[in-house]
Amino acid sequence: MPARAETDRLEGALPAHLRSQYALYADWCAGMGVPAIPATRDTLIGFLRANPAAAQTQRKRLAAVRAAHARAAAAVPAKTTTSASVMSPPLPWADNPAAAVVAALPTAGWPSGLFGRRDALLIVLSEAMGISYRQMERLQRSDARVIDAALQIKVGGIWISAAPEDDPRYCPAAVFLRWARLLAFMDKWLINDALEEALIKARPLTDTSVESYAPLPPIRDDGPLLLPIDRWGGLGMGSLQHAGQPRGLRATTIADILTARLDGTGSRRRRRWDDEPDWNVDDDPMVDSVPEPELGEWDVRSGLQARADAQTLLSGVGDALDEVEREADELAARIAAVLSGEYPVLNGSAAGDA
Repeated sequence: MPARAETDRLEGALPAHLRSQYALYADWCAGMGVPAIPATRDTLIGFLRANPAAAQTQRKRLAAVRAAHARAAAAVPAKTTTSASVMSPPLPWADNPAAAVVAALPTAGWPSGLFGRRDALLIVLSEAMGISYRQMERLQRSDARVIDAALQIKVGGIWISAAPEDDPRYCPAAVFLRWARLLAFMDKWLINDALEEALIKARPLTDTSVESYAPLPPIRDDGPLLLPIDRWGGLGMGSLQHAGQPRGLRATTIADILTARLDGTGSRRRRRWDDEPDWNVDDDPMVDSVPEPELGEWDVRSGLQARADAQTLLSGVGDALDEVEREADELAARIAAVLSGEYPVLNGSAAGDA
């Protein structure tokens, strides 16, 4: 289909309030001699910079481009937001310090390889693809795929893409596949012993390792992509949802894990949780009516003070939980002793009654 006809077809398929915005984008791409779909990150940033406007208008333009990509079943590049158009270009993923953290995480051994594989994916989703904590919390296994060695994640009905890297230790698709294969392994072997044996036998990765991009087996039961891991290596079974499905990682837990991996401190990483890209492409007539939040100096000081107060209030929670666990262990030991007839007080009482 000729380019103009395809542009007209996509424009006509969009909600009415997005058509003019997409027409502007398509015309700009035609004038620059670059493809409108699939777009590269440089193309989208260049378009926004060449056509300055209010932040709400720019968000609407990006929504139009994403909607057109959804209609064309094409993925949009990761980490493309209105703020990116007014900031210095981010470091390539290979040069990002977070990539070095991913490369250093273990992929073999028990249970270190289990935690390492999951946490590597968390870092890739957050730092390489710009997906927020709340969006990660909602991800299902069916929301991730690998196309031509590029990792694609579906957020709000839109597929976003992270380009492949030569080094398999931090290549987004390779990081995802290592975790996804582990989940597929657990679909077949429901007990941890088999997984433990497999990870102990696994070889540590190097920058010269050869990564397989072979297709994953079909997902047996769809569920959360990111799972909590207990001290014994159990995946997501500490708290069950309905129908016995394992629960996924909560946004607060994701923030804490990323803090520990990337900052090495006890405070969460500084990210606006609500500053999420507007992936929604539904026909929303109110898209231009949302006011911009404004934070003054007083708001920032209040937020910092609230954080400090919360840390003070929660400083003893860890010790309290340890004490509860100790008492629970003692109670379990006493119950076991009663059942085995070895508890002296109850034994004496039982003998007297006899």
